[in-house]
Amino acid sequence: MEESLLTTFKRYYADYREAEGVDESFSDAYQAIAYHVINQTEHYVQEGNLGEIQNLIREFKELGLSIGPSNDSIKEQFELELVEQVLSEY
Repeated sequence: MEESLLTTFKRYYADYREAEGVDESFSDAYQAIAYHVINQTEHYVQEGNLGEIQNLIREFKELGLSIGPSNDSIKEQFELELVEQVLSEY
């Protein structure tokens, strides 16, 4: 099963966070998720898989709505998850 867009977004955020600040990482991860959606859509078009395209677009719209105008709480949540992840590795 493919990972959800939110999981992919968090993974991109964590990757960018290694080299950038919170705001830049969040912005870059959001851009990366948009490109990810475009690439996945192209893949599903080639397969003729309309159902997966519809699911992907729905999930992307939901992600955009959940991010909304104020990202501070989401950024805070991502930061907490990163700290927990780092601590669990030790």
